[in-house]
Parts: sequence; C-alpha cells; structure tokens
Amino acid sequence: MHKRSKAYVLLLLSTFAVSQFPGFTGSAAYAAAAGTAAAKTTAAVTEISTLAKLSPINLGASFSVKLSDARVFAQDSGNILTYTLTYTNSSSTSVNLVNYFSKVVTTGGSVIKGTAVSADSTVKKIAGKETKSITYYANIGKAVSVKGLKINMYGWNFSAANYEQRIGTFTVPSNYSAAALQGESKKTELGSVPVTTQASSLQIYKYNGKVYAKVGYSITNLGTRVLSDPGYSMYLKSSGGSVFTLALDESSSEYKIQPQQKKTLYFMTEIPAYMNTSKMELQIAKLDEGLKLYLPVASYSLPTPVTADFTVAAGAIKKVSVDSNVVDMQLKSAAVYAENENGIWTYQFRVKNTGSTAVTLPAYVLSVKSAEGYTFPVTTDAFNSLTLKPLEEKLIELTASVPLELAQDTLQLQVIPPAAADNSGKIMLPVAYFKIPYKLESNTHITSEASVINNYGTFGVTLQSLERLPWGDEDLVQAKLSIRNSTSKTITLPKLTGILKADLNDLTSSTQVVIDNDVSILAPGESAQLTVLAHIPYTLDYSQTKIILQETSGQFLSLSTSDGAVTSLSPLAAGSSFKITATGKKASIQERLTTVYTGSSSKTVYTEIEMNSEESRQTNLARLYASFRTADGQYFEADVNQSELPTGAAGKTLVTFSANVPSTVDTSSLQLYIGQGVAGGKLAAAGTEATGYVNTAALALNVTTVSSQTNLNNGVSMFPYALTITNSAGSLTAGNTNLTLSFNYNLTQDSTYQTGTYGHKLVLHFIDPYGQFYEKTLTLGTDLIVGSNSLYTTTISSTLFKTLNGGNYRLTLYDEFQGQRIELGSQVYDITVTQPASATDDDKDKDTDSSTSTGTSDTTADSAS
Repeated sequence: MHKRSKAYVLLLLSTFAVSQFPGFTGSAAYAAAAGTAAAKTTAAVTEISTLAKLSPINLGASFSVKLSDARVFAQDSGNILTYTLTYTNSSSTSVNLVNYFSKVVTTGGSVIKGTAVSADSTVKKIAGKETKSITYYANIGKAVSVKGLKINMYGWNFSAANYEQRIGTFTVPSNYSAAALQGESKKTELGSVPVTTQASSLQIYKYNGKVYAKVGYSITNLGTRVLSDPGYSMYLKSSGGSVFTLALDESSSEYKIQPQQKKTLYFMTEIPAYMNTSKMELQIAKLDEGLKLYLPVASYSLPTPVTADFTVAAGAIKKVSVDSNVVDMQLKSAAVYAENENGIWTYQFRVKNTGSTAVTLPAYVLSVKSAEGYTFPVTTDAFNSLTLKPLEEKLIELTASVPLELAQDTLQLQVIPPAAADNSGKIMLPVAYFKIPYKLESNTHITSEASVINNYGTFGVTLQSLERLPWGDEDLVQAKLSIRNSTSKTITLPKLTGILKADLNDLTSSTQVVIDNDVSILAPGESAQLTVLAHIPYTLDYSQTKIILQETSGQFLSLSTSDGAVTSLSPLAAGSSFKITATGKKASIQERLTTVYTGSSSKTVYTEIEMNSEESRQTNLARLYASFRTADGQYFEADVNQSELPTGAAGKTLVTFSANVPSTVDTSSLQLYIGQGVAGGKLAAAGTEATGYVNTAALALNVTTVSSQTNLNNGVSMFPYALTITNSAGSLTAGNTNLTLSFNYNLTQDSTYQTGTYGHKLVLHFIDPYGQFYEKTLTLGTDLIVGSNSLYTTTISSTLFKTLNGGNYRLTLYDEFQGQRIELGSQVYDITVTQPASATDDDKDKDTDSSTSTGTSDTTADSAS
C-alpha cells in the first residue's frame, strides 16, 4: 500500500502561486497561524505535541528512562506504532539493556512487546554518563491513535511470575497529538541531517472534474552538509483515516537543500471530490529494510485548506514558485484590432525572477480561452530555454486570433506547464488564467509620440511621416519612425524586421526596414530614424495602416494609424538643393538641367542632377531613384544613369534621369520625386537593382528649351561636351557625283563630373542645294575627338551633283537621345566647284605620297534622301 512514489507532479507554472504561500498576501489566506506554536486551545482541551512533561521512570539507582515520542502509521497488515525511549545512565559503569524491555498496552487491552527498529537493534548497552534514545515498534492492529496508550517498562525478576516485573508505566496523554500542531516547527533528522521542518500549506485544486491536494513542506537545513532526497515516502492522511501517496511537485523536482538554506517543497496527490479536507495530516515514513516495514518518521497537522483559484485579475501579479525561486508573472498589457472577422490580439507578458538564484522556466503552453469554452493557441518560442538571472525581467510579446463572433471582453490567457516528456502520468495543472482586459488598439497620429515598453527598454516612438509614392506600376508605402531612448541607460537595438498592413491587406512579402545610418546603439535621449516600406497596388484604397517591428524573439513594437498617407510632397523651389545625410554617403543634390526631347508621338523628359559628395574619403554614393510628376498628378518612372564607380572626396557625380511620355502630356511644370534606392533593408549601390526607396524629396524642375544657334562658331553644348565649328566648306569636282563636306571644330569635355554611360549622339544633318538631306550620327569623344583645330570630312553622293556649278548647303546639329532630338544649331556654308585638271607626263612622274591633315574623315558617300 505504501510504496514510495518517485513520480513527480507537474504543477502550475511548474509551480503554484506563491501569493498563496504563508508570508505572501493575496486573495487566499491561510487560517493557520505562522510561527512555531506548540499548542492550540479549544473550548475544552489544550492539545499538545510533546511528551516532555511525562516524568521519567527510574529503572535503577542511577539509570532512568523517559518516553520521548510516540506515533502510529497505518498499514494493511496492522497499524505500526513507533515510540522512542531515552535512557540516561548517570553512573560511571555501563548498563546492559538486556535486563530491561517494554510492552505496549492499547486502549482495547492488547499487550504487545516492543522491538527495537533495525537502526537501533544493535544497541545493547548504555555507557556510563551516557544518554541515548532508542526507537521501538509494535503492530497495534486496528488502533489508529496513540492517545491513552500505555508503555509499560519491565525488568527481569526470577522471583516474579513469568520472571517479569513491571517497573513503571508511561501513559500517553489524551490531549497528545502525534502530529506537529498547525503552524508548529519541528526539529528532526532527515537522512541523518538535522533539520527544522514545518507543514506550511494545504491547497485544494479543482481541474477537469478532478480534485487535487497540494502540500507545502518547509525544511531548514541545520547541518553542515547538503540534504538530498533521503528516500522517505510522503502521505496525506484524512481525518477519517484515508491515506494518499504524495508525489513531489515538478517545481520541487530538485530535492537539494544547502546548509542553513530554507526551502519549501511541494507534494501533490489526487483525492476524491467528496473527501472532507479538514484536519488532514502530512505523514512521513521510511522503509526499514531489515523489518520490511514502513515506519513513521514525522507527522504534521496541516493548515486549514485553501481552494486555489487559477484566475488572476487583469493587471495583477501572479507569484509562482519555480525551483524554490519566486517568479512574478503579469499580463502587462493587451490590445485588439479587427481583421478578417477576427480579433487580432497582442499581449505583453512579463516574467521576473525575484529569487536569489538563476531559474530556467518550463516551456509553458499558452492559449486564449473564451467564455463560450473555445480555446485558441498562442504560438511562441519565448519560453524555450528561458533562463532568468536573479532580479532579471523579460517582456514577452504574444499574439492570438479570436473570431469576432465570440465575446472579446471575457477572454483569459491560460498558462499551462508542458506535457511530461516521459509519459509518466504526471498531474497537469494550470499555472494561471490571466484575465485579459478589453482594450482597442490605440490610434497613432502622425508627429505624436507614444510610449513603448519592451525587453530592451522604454522608448518614445513617433510616426514622423506616412507617404504613398509611386513605384513603377505600384505604389510604395513609406512609414518613417523615430525611436527615442527614454531611459537613463544606453540601449542596443536588436536587428529589426517589419510588417506593414493596409486594412486587411498584408504587405509582409515586400516589407523592409531601413535604419538611417545603421544606428543600433542609443544613449539616453538619443533617437534612431527608420523607414518601414512595402509595395501596394496603386489602385488600392485603404483607411488604416498598421506598422509592426519585430526582432528574433518576438514583437518590438506595434502601432496603427487612420491618418491618411501623403501622396504628394511639397516641392523644393526650382534650383534648390537638399542633403543626403546617410553615414558614408553624405552629399548635396541639385538640378543642373531639365529639357524635353520631342518626337512625333511621344517625348522624352531628361534631367541632369548634380550629386556633390560631402565625404572626406572616396565613397560609393547613394543609388538614386526618381519619378517625374506632372502638374495634374501623373507619375512617370525615370530611367537612371549613374556611375558605378566610387566618387572621390568632395567629388561630383552627374546623374541623369529620363522618361518617355506621351506627346500630349504637359511638361511645363514638372517635379522630380527623388529618393535613395534600397534593397534588403540597406541603401542600394549604383548599378544594382533597388526594391524601394527612402528619404524622398520633391524638386520643382526648371524645364528649359534649348535655343538653336544660328552661328555654329558660337558653340553648342551636349554636356559634358562643348562643340564649336569654326569653319565648314563643300568641294566638288565638276561632273562628279561625290560632294566632299568638311568642317574644322573644337571639342572640349568637362571632366569635373563622374558620369555613367553617355547616352547622347550628335547628328549631322546636311541639306544640299537641291533640298536633299543627308545625315551622319557621331559619337562625341570617338568620332569627334577632344581637342582644338580638328578636321572632320565626309562625302555625300547624288547624280544631281554632275550638273552642280556652285551654291551652298545647310549644316544642322542635333542632340539625339533615345531616338528623339533637340536642334542645337544650324548654319549655311558655301560649295566650291572645281574643273578637272588635264593629266601631264610630269604629274605622272610625281611621287604618289601625300600628307593628311589632323582630323577625322568619312570616305563613305551618303546618298541623297
């Protein structure tokens, strides 16, 4: 019946509320008085738990015995009484115990001789000047109480009948309690280690139709070595005599008590629902290996039981014992918003180790339970191997989804210990049911600061701006946040990822977080600026934006706003500049030129931007992204042409943007929405693909029309080149079909700027005296070389030239870009016709070598168009 149970009981939070333990205030208070009261007074009887007032019996002139202790332990084969006799030998010679023995007389008249327990069976003598205690046992049948029992002491007398002479009798008082009284501390030995013990609590739990009793047993190690599990068996005894085996609770699984340490162990058992739980006792027994009997070690009257309540009021702290440490648990905050017919809840769950040693929390299973009886899981790995140092506190971010058809204002967050890995049938009881306060998620307004508390500290979070700007055939939602350290300590921000939601539309797949200057350490009062951005269909209308920042172990912050996203920016005045402030990429941005290349059915808007580095070292400046915005709100994504090479210290880079637009678009009042391209949460490098952009500015553009020069000697510009044609002439041999055209030119290149691929071509457009035109497309720097007094020659061909006697031609220069042109200048030049010379013998004998002038020639004859 009384086999020692080695099973552990898994309880509530690997434990139960310490608020219900003696010494803690709470809704459940124990009726038992604290301290070490040795007696309690009723209306008629004062109960005692000591036999100290019993007089000793003199067994001889200098040899006496005293009854020190008596207790009984129920057994199927008969209840076992143990009693301890303390012998005192005041003489100087030893006394042989073989001459003395004791018998037990029950209240029913049965007489049973006492036998020494195995541990004391070898003691045969009491040495001189020695006091020694010996424990005896006797099977007293069905007797259940020691009250009124008599212990008769005998000696051998060969003159007496049966040779036995009764020397004296100990009578156990009728008001004696073998169990320590309620609240009484008891000194004893556990595993040969002296201890002070106390039965500190009795709690009754009702769960899943069953009833469980939990007993708190406090032990103070008075010895000099560690007290480990002595292997004793623990039992709960009812007032009616029923006995239940107790198992060590999971929260007390480490039965190890250091010298001078006080520790409370908890034991659990299931009891019948109908059982009377008043006047229950904790009994401790150990197996006497020699006798093959369980013998009582100690017993304790338990305090008045308290029915435990798993429910914790909203905002209240639940004190939980985990490995004899007290851990505070609190549902610190909760908020809900509606999404897809569900209430989306976010919680902050606080845990704090208030103990003096580190503690590892169990991997609790969390769920949300509705008043209607439905349970919804809360997925988190925050409790996986979560160890808290003394006084360490953690805030755990949790989320749950509950259908809106269920009441949202009566929910509870349930915390349950993990299932036993060994399938040992451990008792599984909840740690707590935290009432969830009903609170709608607050609405954040742009530029207003909200306080956010998480594991990393307390922050002032401001939604600085919310913009919805073009991104090709989509839009880009950009939420810019400022996170300010409002504590007095330096805080290291974790690596953050983001979630953006537009009403019910989850934009997570394209969401990225870009932190300005990669700031991760915030001194007190310092702020970090970051942008959370995501793609969204440009046709989508929505009214609510939700922004969530996450770190590896959970949510860092969450905010929601009904403020509308800005879709157009206040432009900077034409000619103004703005700064890029990213660390290592500082630069100023300013328009250099904007013009329009006109075609037959479309036109190309073209802008040159100066990006002037403000760094003192060579650096890769930010990759730029831009769109043109018309006065009526149309957007055209720009192609960017930017050097992929590093820019030198204080160097300049020329970045060009262009977009092909319908010819009907009004391009007189354009703005350039320009930002820094990003990919993967970082600023993108020139030449790489961007997946978004940040820090957008609107530049009002000064759209200029290029005036065509009437004198090409005045020069034309195709930046960074400048071309001057100083002279041009046409020459023709009479009767010939080939007309040679040539011009002298100066070509300069501004090397101040670092540029991308040069996309412009120079088109030479010739019109002959007959109105026919011819074109040559040249590449500056190649077909025409940089330098002064260079010569370019080309030949055009027409059968009409056979009869040409003179006249002039028109040379027009065009800047061609993406197939569309701007006229740069035009001028008329003369054609000289010469008669062919007759050949002479002297000419035939001349050296055939000839010299050529510096310049470029084109010997391919163009036909007339």
